[in-house]
Amino acid sequence: MYWIGNSERYIINDMADKQRQSMTEILREAFHADGRSIYQMGRDADIPYPALYRFIKGDKTGRKWSLNLITVEKLAEALGLELRPRKKA
Repeated sequence: MYWIGNSERYIINDMADKQRQSMTEILREAFHADGRSIYQMGRDADIPYPALYRFIKGDKTGRKWSLNLITVEKLAEALGLELRPRKKA
């Protein structure tokens, strides 16, 4: 079982958790809660604006793009999130 972030609501792989979120959902939610613009987040995380924009907002057709693992790592770092084993109850 792994989780990302500082809260139990960010559980990734706990099959017992009925409200499990994907890592993509967590990153988008954390971005919106952060309050920085796409441009500022891109600068802070060293992520190209177009890539971050397509991930957060989508392209002209509305399709949201994915990020590669290196970019996810940069975004998570900028948002103060980390991936680590979940503590056993």
